[in-house]
Amino acid sequence: MPMKRIVAFALLIGIASCKGSDMSGPAAPGTVSVTFSGGTVTALIASTSTARANGLMNVASLGANSGMLFAWGTNHDSLDVSFYMKDTPIPLSIAFINANMVVVNVDEMVAEDAVTHHKPKGTFRYALEANKGWMTAHGVQAGSTVSFTLPAGTVTDP
Repeated sequence: MPMKRIVAFALLIGIASCKGSDMSGPAAPGTVSVTFSGGTVTALIASTSTARANGLMNVASLGANSGMLFAWGTNHDSLDVSFYMKDTPIPLSIAFINANMVVVNVDEMVAEDAVTHHKPKGTFRYALEANKGWMTAHGVQAGSTVSFTLPAGTVTDP
């Protein structure tokens, strides 16, 4: 297993082990705090084509306020990118976010559903996955604003 995958997996396990805890304070290396008016997700950053392709596959659980932020260096639309739940054993919510840090749309995803493709309803640059229902419970919907700052040099490919 390549070293980057081992480090990413270790970070994700660390996030998952915080289940039920309040993860306030700065995010761990390789993670970012993604903040909406109703709450914050500490998200592992998926900013390379490999990390984005693997996503949360084979991850058995996430902490209550944990997730994954998919980041691209350029804008994309539904013709370029879609998400599905192949080999993902936990149900997830996804928020597609544009370059202006506004949620384009939110969708709910069923565990292990390798057939349904979830797509943005407009141009987006980021996608945030969290436990199913997190977005609704925290008031995240189309038009919601979000804030986060990716470390310099995080996105290495479009």
